[in-house]
Amino acid sequence: MKRTMIQEIFLIRTIACLCVVFIHAMTMTQHNYTLAESTDDLLYLFKLTLMFATPLFIMISEFLLSYSYPDKLPRGFWKKRILYILVPYVLIAGLYSAVPLWTGGGLTWEYFLERFFDRTFLGLWHGYFVLIIFQFYALHFLLKKFFDRYPAWLMISLSLFVNLFYLGIYNFGWFYENAFVYGLRDYYKLPFTGWIFYFTVAYYAGKHIDTFINFLNKYKYYLIAGALITGAIPLLMRLNRIYSVVSSKRFDIVLYTFFIFCILYLIARKMKHIPNLVMWISSSSYGIYLLHPLLQSSTMNALKDMPFHMNFGVHIIVMFLIGVIGPMLITYVLNKVPYGALIVGKFNVPKKPKVKQQTTMAG
Repeated sequence: MKRTMIQEIFLIRTIACLCVVFIHAMTMTQHNYTLAESTDDLLYLFKLTLMFATPLFIMISEFLLSYSYPDKLPRGFWKKRILYILVPYVLIAGLYSAVPLWTGGGLTWEYFLERFFDRTFLGLWHGYFVLIIFQFYALHFLLKKFFDRYPAWLMISLSLFVNLFYLGIYNFGWFYENAFVYGLRDYYKLPFTGWIFYFTVAYYAGKHIDTFINFLNKYKYYLIAGALITGAIPLLMRLNRIYSVVSSKRFDIVLYTFFIFCILYLIARKMKHIPNLVMWISSSSYGIYLLHPLLQSSTMNALKDMPFHMNFGVHIIVMFLIGVIGPMLITYVLNKVPYGALIVGKFNVPKKPKVKQQTTMAG
């Protein structure tokens, strides 16, 4: 029997989307302003606390897949995801590859094809997470019976070990004397081994949602403490110059992301109503994710020609608003024209019930 959409996911997806846009707004500002060293350090530390954003998208994908289709994938599953996820991914990757055409950088056919190949197949742009999600779609189909055969605690523990060990190889350069390992250093984010814990824990949480909710209610204070502790680890590592890279592929944000997912789910369950704005942002999150750097960089270039100086804090806010509102409007408008959803993905705002149900919603 088909299960209804989970209302809590709208809030989690919205938070993940807004954090991604905010991270890029801060990064662009740092690249274009000469900031005091202390200010720059604070921005880096703040960005580290938001590194759960992209992994959250990956968790949401498998969580919903496992919850919605606990027994088998429905007919038309691959067709819908190819049309409204993979096709927009390819088209927008082509758009980014053609950017030099209107920036005056010059673009040859060979250069365009090289840029296009790097993005679509090697994931050398911010949309790389789509390639990971499609790996998870395949893994869900291939590993379902295997996962159902063994205890959840065992498979989650093994996945956590594999995930941490794999990221540790590239975070700290372990085994770089091996030519194969070293050769993958620019692409290590693509294999599912760097994200397998998110997949496994989301699979069991989605399929056994009642058990998951009981777990959240029973251990909520431990989850909050876990988020505070694991969230402090990346900050301490950067302050002590142990590992300073601001990235969602850090080994020390794996558990942190899990705790954040749990806390956001708890918060969403406490809300009587999910605000319309949250649902709109959630419904256009794919378009926002794909388009926001393009609109942010275009706005930033336009601001350089303005006859006034903008405070760096205001600049961050402007970049953030442009990165959210612009893509959301584009996604909404394109979904009003034939085949527009093939460019930026679907924009469907589900109908919201007057009274929030415990775990589900209409639409």
